[in-house]
Amino acid sequence: MLVASLIAFKYQQHHVEQSLTEQLVLSPKIDDIYFLDFRLFNESLRPKEKYRIAKVFDITGDIITLRYGDLLFPSKHKAADSIRFGQLRYNEYFQPERFNFSHQEIQALRNAGAIYLVKRPWQNKVFGNFISPATPPENSSSFILGKKEYLSGVAYFEDPYDEQGLHKAFQYFTQSATLGFPKGQIRLAQMYLEGLATDKNLDLALYWLQQAALQSNKRAIIKYGIVCQQVESCNLVDFYQFLIESGVNLKVREMPVKLSSS
Repeated sequence: MLVASLIAFKYQQHHVEQSLTEQLVLSPKIDDIYFLDFRLFNESLRPKEKYRIAKVFDITGDIITLRYGDLLFPSKHKAADSIRFGQLRYNEYFQPERFNFSHQEIQALRNAGAIYLVKRPWQNKVFGNFISPATPPENSSSFILGKKEYLSGVAYFEDPYDEQGLHKAFQYFTQSATLGFPKGQIRLAQMYLEGLATDKNLDLALYWLQQAALQSNKRAIIKYGIVCQQVESCNLVDFYQFLIESGVNLKVREMPVKLSSS
């Protein structure tokens, strides 16, 4: 009976874990941890190279940007242990290359079993250990124009109990962006990309990403490139040239590719 109870508990735990994974795939967030069966990405792996960890480093509209961990593991248990032992706390753990997937492609990878588990960190932790270097919270007392409005927008955006939260967040992000705060400009662009509390508008998203990019914000430059590929009238070369002429010290790396296994 004890063995049967243990098996039933394990089965129930697995079922709950997989149901949660389905939900997280449908509603991805930055810092989500994806557990990958990498044999479905690359058929030429060594016998003990089976599983890999990836992290959601950015979301731009419908595009989810992943970075892969540096290590491959022989078992799912070993992959999870790498987090338990704190390997993800080091800056060098995730490779610098970025790989872009549409939301539909991520769901297809889940359906194929290539993504076999997703974990969402709580206070920067999964399995009791950090999944990135711990950083101090933003100090709202230091005065930077637009920062207070940005922090208010984030608070309303993340409040699940305020029915008007998204509309209030949009208003505060608009104020922050207008005051020139780059994080506010990026969050406002994201709301235009997703059509949250406003009409979906890629041109306005590009405009606000450009404003942040003009302040040498690397994240805005990368996100602009992703959105630009979805807008027929957008010319990425012209954008880079405009940044250079505006005094931005631009270092353009090779654009990330989709569904690559390297």
